[in-house]
Amino acid sequence: MPTAVTMPKWGLSMQEGKINLWLKQEGDPVQKGEPVAEVETEKLTNLVEAPASGILARHCYPEGSVVAVTRVIAYIAAPGESLDLPPVDTPPDEEAARPVVPPLVSPSAVPVPSATVRAMPAARKLARDHNLDLATVTGTGPGGAITRADVERALAARSAPAAQPIQRVTFFSDGHRLDGLLYTPRDLPAGARRPGVVLLVGYTYLKTMVMPDLAKALNAAGYVALVFDYRGFGDSAGPRGRLIPLEQVADARAALTFLSEQPAVDPARLAVVGISLGGAHAITTAALDRRVRVAVALEPPGDGARWLRSLRRHWEWMQFLARLDEDRRQRVQTGVSTRVDPLEIVVPDPDSRAFLEQVSAEFPQMRVELPLESAEALIEYAPERFAADVAPRPLLVVHGDADRLVPVEEARAIAARAGAPCRLQVIPGMGHFDWVTPGSPGFQQVADLTVAFLRETLDG
Repeated sequence: MPTAVTMPKWGLSMQEGKINLWLKQEGDPVQKGEPVAEVETEKLTNLVEAPASGILARHCYPEGSVVAVTRVIAYIAAPGESLDLPPVDTPPDEEAARPVVPPLVSPSAVPVPSATVRAMPAARKLARDHNLDLATVTGTGPGGAITRADVERALAARSAPAAQPIQRVTFFSDGHRLDGLLYTPRDLPAGARRPGVVLLVGYTYLKTMVMPDLAKALNAAGYVALVFDYRGFGDSAGPRGRLIPLEQVADARAALTFLSEQPAVDPARLAVVGISLGGAHAITTAALDRRVRVAVALEPPGDGARWLRSLRRHWEWMQFLARLDEDRRQRVQTGVSTRVDPLEIVVPDPDSRAFLEQVSAEFPQMRVELPLESAEALIEYAPERFAADVAPRPLLVVHGDADRLVPVEEARAIAARAGAPCRLQVIPGMGHFDWVTPGSPGFQQVADLTVAFLRETLDG
């Protein structure tokens, strides 16, 4: 009997999911645990994994379909197993329309007759033997002539497998296994290389929230994007809930190394884009790692002590510092730090609290306690001190003037420290979380600003 693949229920209130993309086609072999589809909900985008190994025998719904949880979306058959499958659910009459983004093509890629191409005799013979159009090959010989080595590289690229649009990947940082999602533009020609962007999530957030939609916006613009869980969070290994900013920056630099080694990525054109605390990490990562050509920070805090102090009345701040002093003594005596709700460290405004509590209630996998040691590390973290070291490389800081969780003054302080060529974009009326819903006008505005800045600064 074929194995059913069902629409998962990731959140407690999740009732349905949209099949964005089939990663495996009918007839493709699959391994247990291998991603077969990307599914989107209102707040989360994640991968559906195969419950068994075999052959993907049938899609029950086309891409774009909205399917109720627990409904069968595909069947996997064992090799040689009869495909006498149960009746499938009736799919929608029409597949939801999806915009098609043409691949980026430079003028130099436009073919010209092979006879007019300058090529060494050995290169011309090798290309003729393998039916390769020399007009598609870039020459590195004298005067731009095509050499045999140029043809060999082109043949190797032609035989390379096409990149999957979404892949679950793992890599390591300080010995900790990190779990990530690698997003590659659809229909990327074999052998082509594009700029790569590492996306950095915010305070206690997971890679499956917000960032996949930003990754797809970057894909549509022709960029390869990597999003991952920091050590100790989400699907990554490491001490659970340990949040030390500079350790997360180390994870970001490990992600840069991993991304730079992907065959579809141009290692000379790397960028980092971060949200909230991840935006602070983007600044610090760019300052410390010269491989970063461009950085984008969305609503970042610039000084941890100033930021956390701004969320409390004076007596609350003094009480909080006393609590950290006591925890420091406890760590020295016992080696253990008291664990607390993350919102005891970053105290949210009422709107932010309502948003965060709703997300935490709906997605229990987000719930985590942090050691008070993390609060002390956040207070000592001042990414604005690194901002000037990003120059002369471009830095974009985007912030809403209605942000009550991370005040817009944090962004202004960063821009003042960074100097030229830092660019500060303040968006009127935008708060900290009211733009993060995919498809909302605020999300589209932030995504468009990010893509436009990368096109201007990274594509050259």
